[in-house]
Amino acid sequence: MIEMLLLILTGILSVNIVGIASSNGYLEGAFSRSFAGIGTQLTSATYLTQYTTFETFIYACAQGYVGLSGYIFIASLVFLGIVWITNLIEYRQVIM
Repeated sequence: MIEMLLLILTGILSVNIVGIASSNGYLEGAFSRSFAGIGTQLTSATYLTQYTTFETFIYACAQGYVGLSGYIFIASLVFLGIVWITNLIEYRQVIM
């Protein structure tokens, strides 16, 4: 489950990075954009997967070991993801 969440979040990050590079004129061809997007996502997914402490904390929150505050933490992560996706759709960047 956490691996899927990490892949989704890194996918959003990758789209944002490639979008910024494309808007600045660095990526002209479709091959360059796809190669940059895949490379960015794989690199960031590998980097984020190494944070096993964070993964363990999210798992503990999801299982109820942290209590109500764990569920609130997970809900805040979901809302943050929704805001980032909305910003990406409307403004073509995640963080304004």
